[in-house]
Amino acid sequence: MSLVTTRAVVLQTYRYSETSKILRLMTWELGPCSTLARGALRPRSRFGGLLEPFVEGEATFYMKEGRDLHTLSNFELVRDRRGLDQSLELFTIASVLCELVMRLAPEHRDATLYQTLTRGLDGLHGLGGRAAEGPVRGGLEYVWGVVDALGFRPELERCVACRRRVGKERVRFDFPAGGLRCGSCGAGGPRLDAAEIDALRALVSGVPAAAPGPYGNQGRWLAEFIRYHLAEGAKLNSLPFLSRLT
Repeated sequence: MSLVTTRAVVLQTYRYSETSKILRLMTWELGPCSTLARGALRPRSRFGGLLEPFVEGEATFYMKEGRDLHTLSNFELVRDRRGLDQSLELFTIASVLCELVMRLAPEHRDATLYQTLTRGLDGLHGLGGRAAEGPVRGGLEYVWGVVDALGFRPELERCVACRRRVGKERVRFDFPAGGLRCGSCGAGGPRLDAAEIDALRALVSGVPAAAPGPYGNQGRWLAEFIRYHLAEGAKLNSLPFLSRLT
């Protein structure tokens, strides 16, 4: 048994008993890990109600070789992002980020994926801070960032069939083929006009929407791409909610 201390993001929590919970973490040193937080649900727990999705801290746990569940000893808060639950849209996007990492992260250290996840959660938390100014929309670029970090960036510059460079003419987003299909190569997915192509390219490149506004079909298209290329038959609970963002 060894004692490990590492930066970690809480991806998801599960009740384990009347007083304890299991945490699914993305750690800086080890990648995804599961830990048991004994007594976390007690009113006077030393964890103080901090162990909720999206928060980040220095986690210390006892790690046993060959075990999938380790025992959490301490958690020192670094970033508190629990306010994301004040916006349905931002909570949905944050949940997609965490579920993608929880289900698909490699079982080893991945600095790029960890940084992409935390950058996205920080960006969403910043958007939530503007809620007093009116409805907040945005953040799909952070999901595309995680998709890219996992190795599944779509082809948006050339037709997936004939490889001809695609401009701003009407094209289709061919989800199974993984990118745009020009008008000369037949049907395959929803049609995109010039503005939708520009928006999609911007989001995939990590650029937020130019101004707050509706998501249009971008959330649905992102969810469909994830279903074909990342989910691999697994049911991701947050995807239906992403599809409904309008």
